[in-house]
Amino acid sequence: MMLKPIQQSLLLLLGWLQLQCGQPAHARIFLEALLAVEPTHRQGRRALVMALLQLEAGEQAEQQCDRLLSEGEEDFALWDCVSRACHLQGRIGDARVAHERFLSLREAHEPAR
Repeated sequence: MMLKPIQQSLLLLLGWLQLQCGQPAHARIFLEALLAVEPTHRQGRRALVMALLQLEAGEQAEQQCDRLLSEGEEDFALWDCVSRACHLQGRIGDARVAHERFLSLREAHEPAR
């Protein structure tokens, strides 16, 4: 099944709206539908990570983060999501390492004062 770009944008928008309304389970439905037909949709995958973290689905959130990283995602905030996902799974050491990487990358991207 193919979706037109406007239909993909609508699913993404509906997912984000559900997140903003505090309905991560509903957001997940829209975002997984988007990714089912367009698996490389990065914005959809990033939004799904947020929904999964809100649902405390740490293992699934980490899998989505790993996929984004393997596909070349360069947003350093993704490492904060990895940290939260590891923490949800009780892997405190891994969470600390990911958070330190997030802080290091964030510092590297901040403008000099």
